[in-house]
Amino acid sequence: MSTETQKAGLQLEDSVQMLPGLGPGRTELLAGARIRTIRDLLLRLPCAHLAPARPVTAADLEAAARGDAEAPGGERVRVSARVLSISLWPPSGRRSVLTLRLCAAVAPEVVLRASYFSQPYLKKSFPEGRELCLEGVLSSRRGATLISPRVVNPEDPEDALQPQYDELPGVPPAVLRRAVRAALPALASWRDPIPAHLLEAAELPSWSEALTIVHAPPSATALERARRRFALQEILRLERAHRAARAAVSPSAERAVAPEVWERIRARLPFRLNEDQDAALAAMREELARGERLQRLLHGEVGSGKTAVAFALALAVIAGGGQAAVLAPTEILARQHLTQFRDWLHGARVSVVGLLGDDPTRARAAALARLAKPEPALVVGTHALFSPAVRFARLRLVVFDEQHRFGVRQKAALLAKGVAPHVLTMTATPIPRTLAWARYGALDPLVLRTRVGSSAPVTTRVLPAKDWLIEAARLRPLLEAGARAFFVAPRIDGEGGLLACSNALRAGPWSGLPMEQVHGRLAGAAIEAAVARFRRRESSVLCGTTVVEVGLDVPGVEHMLIVGAERLGLASLHQLRGRLARGPSAAAGECLIFGSEAAKSRLSRIEECTDGFQVAEADLATRGPGSLRGVRQHGAPGFRLFDPARDADLVQFARSTDWETVFRTPD
Repeated sequence: MSTETQKAGLQLEDSVQMLPGLGPGRTELLAGARIRTIRDLLLRLPCAHLAPARPVTAADLEAAARGDAEAPGGERVRVSARVLSISLWPPSGRRSVLTLRLCAAVAPEVVLRASYFSQPYLKKSFPEGRELCLEGVLSSRRGATLISPRVVNPEDPEDALQPQYDELPGVPPAVLRRAVRAALPALASWRDPIPAHLLEAAELPSWSEALTIVHAPPSATALERARRRFALQEILRLERAHRAARAAVSPSAERAVAPEVWERIRARLPFRLNEDQDAALAAMREELARGERLQRLLHGEVGSGKTAVAFALALAVIAGGGQAAVLAPTEILARQHLTQFRDWLHGARVSVVGLLGDDPTRARAAALARLAKPEPALVVGTHALFSPAVRFARLRLVVFDEQHRFGVRQKAALLAKGVAPHVLTMTATPIPRTLAWARYGALDPLVLRTRVGSSAPVTTRVLPAKDWLIEAARLRPLLEAGARAFFVAPRIDGEGGLLACSNALRAGPWSGLPMEQVHGRLAGAAIEAAVARFRRRESSVLCGTTVVEVGLDVPGVEHMLIVGAERLGLASLHQLRGRLARGPSAAAGECLIFGSEAAKSRLSRIEECTDGFQVAEADLATRGPGSLRGVRQHGAPGFRLFDPARDADLVQFARSTDWETVFRTPD
């Protein structure tokens, strides 16, 4: 049987042993990598594509031969040449160097060499007089030398991209590439799961065409179209999982909330909701009425009224007989919520239950007993809510306030205390994973763009780490004149910690100024008292760790200094500066961020990013979205080819198409 006939008869389920260069030994090695059939081989996509090598010029070779600085050292080039001689030294052993002496077509007078390390078996492949087309990195360290160049087909387009595959022990890359090329005809029998008319509408190739392009890309444009075809497939997998999760009807959707109940809920708030808040509640009210499980991301800048929206939603769930839990990252914020909710619900029959880390034993026992009963309740807590001792009788809504402060497992543990509860995730700066969920369609975003009241602008500057005492001295006259400042350090102890920095300030530029100090080792009541004194202007400075990041609502603070900023994410930095210039009569604020030189490029992005979603986008671009179905909140995603920055239109295409009907209807 001829090679062409053999290729034409290939089927996807055939063994890879039918491909050239893959005998029984290599077939067994591939089986260890879960590559047994031609289908398996073709689904092992390239890990990268090398850009086309540049055709070498006579000037390039002459400069490399002289060792000139202008020589294109380290650059991949393509050259046509004839083998003049070959040498191997030492003649035996693994650490040998095989050297070819070549005559390049573009510069016959230049001595060009090609070196192969620890590959003595290649000697027979390069007889004297053989004409070659080589691609490799041109070095000028010892004259013009190509480092381990590969032999290419001179008829291949010079602008073609070259697929690179993950290394498979015992199977040389050249053999693997040749086997993949030989397997491509088998794709003719591959049936695409997506109808042709939809692919045409999305301007995408078929599955088999995309696979062919990925393994043998004719151009960068074609490769991008193929990548988007696979990206759509990955989006569809996530969309199906998302729709399955949404199909799980929550017990909290036993009945629609009556209009008069919504009016009573609104009456509990001591202010009118703005348009954004009304729109967000209307969208969630509609979902509740449809009996769907609500999974929403509520994004709004600091002071945009997220808490009021969460409160109204919680009362709607409670009106149906359920329990709602609000998880706050700090005791400062949890205590603020408890005070606010109890004030708004004064005289109501709804229980507002607090669960904090330093609760007295008797108070905690009473709270746990109340939650275990099937009675409506609004629960506000910190990490204490994760305790196995906390059991809900009817948990039907979980609100994550400033979700970036909690881990994936922690959030899952709280959700597991109910049966498919509704989820409202609130933040001013989504972490990469949450932003990715929202962008991929797994969380439906709601945005509050209007800030309640008005706040003055805040100027942000990133400065060298060593300058913080100098800037503190500059601020002293302003503090003596009545201004106030936050000072933030990322940890308590050690050099650059809160305690050491506070002592340096008291002994130096801020000596004699009234200062407060808050951190995680203090009791909640002590922190609350310190903040209260700062709010009453009995103190000029509040020094703290990132416990001040969320929950501190102190009007009119103008200045903030953050040291050790390289230890903080952009989201945390944005949240911290959100404490400044709050309130209708506040003066403009100034946030000074001190970090290491190595982190300067990352930190500098916060100077231009003034919106929480801008900050989150920058974090997503820098850190990656993380594993969408794992526990990593940043890093490389589970996707191979889907890129949220480039494929937002495909997400909308996937969400707007009735795929259940499509997949049931023959093309």
